[in-house]
Amino acid sequence: MEALLTGELLTWLASHTRWLGLAIFMIAMLESLAVAGLLIPGVLLLFAAAALAGGGSLGLLSTLAWAFAGAVCGDLLSFALGRWFHQDIRRLRIFQRHPQWIDRGESFFRRYGPYSIVLGRFIGPIRPIIPMVAGMFDMPTWRFLLVNVLSALAWAPVYVLPGYITGNAARWPVPESFWGEALVLLGGVAIYAFALLLILRTQKRWSSLAAAVLNLIALLLLALLTPRQDVLYNTLDGWLTNTRLPLLPPLDPLASEAFLWLSYLPVLGVLMLLRRGWAMLVLMTSALLCLALGLLPEGGANHLALVLTLLLTVVMLSNRQYSFWLRLSWGLYVLPLCALPVITWLTLPLSLPVVLASILQAACATLLAFWLVERAAPLQPLPRPWSILLPAWPLGAGTLLLAGVS
Repeated sequence: MEALLTGELLTWLASHTRWLGLAIFMIAMLESLAVAGLLIPGVLLLFAAAALAGGGSLGLLSTLAWAFAGAVCGDLLSFALGRWFHQDIRRLRIFQRHPQWIDRGESFFRRYGPYSIVLGRFIGPIRPIIPMVAGMFDMPTWRFLLVNVLSALAWAPVYVLPGYITGNAARWPVPESFWGEALVLLGGVAIYAFALLLILRTQKRWSSLAAAVLNLIALLLLALLTPRQDVLYNTLDGWLTNTRLPLLPPLDPLASEAFLWLSYLPVLGVLMLLRRGWAMLVLMTSALLCLALGLLPEGGANHLALVLTLLLTVVMLSNRQYSFWLRLSWGLYVLPLCALPVITWLTLPLSLPVVLASILQAACATLLAFWLVERAAPLQPLPRPWSILLPAWPLGAGTLLLAGVS
């Protein structure tokens, strides 16, 4: 059945591309809909449909918009289902046969509350169940809608971009060795991410130091491998040079010193008003360590690394009171915030290895600063609403700067 569904549907879509946007909407909705999301191969279908879109059948923004709308609608329908039936939903035959589905969702929701909706989007077995459970527990509609929309904004790029980029890349005139070098880089990134997760998951006093050392090793290995992957990087740099991102204004002002000062000074001012001396110390320490790492021949662009260091430091100061997996879920908040400075430098004449080195440089400096400062005193989390507002300030500063320039 799965092979029939995926094969015939995708064959039909390939020859009827005018329905591709609606198909992406329906797949995303069913993937997020209670019960249906457990039965259909939604991830596979969405990847394949996004690949068709990336092949030239649909623009990137349209693809993301259709997927976002489908995810929001699917979760709303699941929420309404739980809100309408409450515990009576257990009487449905499918849940009588599989009561563990609701039990697992209820346990997850009781443990993480509203955060479970964000986390649940990225955990396959419970993704379609959590919104229904939220409705069963009478979660306020406005709160569910807010969390639903924000989490879908993160979900759509994560699930759509891999397929879209794959479909788009299939049209690239690339040299023969391109894909071999790309596989080496992607394999290295996967190993690095898995090792970093394992280290941070231990939650020991030495975890930040070990993670910082891992980032430093990755930085050195990146510099070592870059000359052997010149075909990959030259091809990607050429593609980025010829690509024009729609709806984006010229981002050159975000590479200026004004943006750097406009990002740092207000954050330091707020920390001073809150009397968070240790937080100020860790922020300044991370910035100094970032500049020191920039002196290495393998270092990245200091400007980009400093902005990323600010974002990572403030986010780590904001979520310290949560459990590990909830802190990790803040990546869904920080990744879109980091995307703007990264896109800025990718659209400027800066090679991809330098951007990757800047990311590793920022991560290493931030983790090392936390380890050093926490040896002297425990760091307290930032209070609300500053824990939400301060990480978003660089984005606000960039918007103000772009508005002033234009």
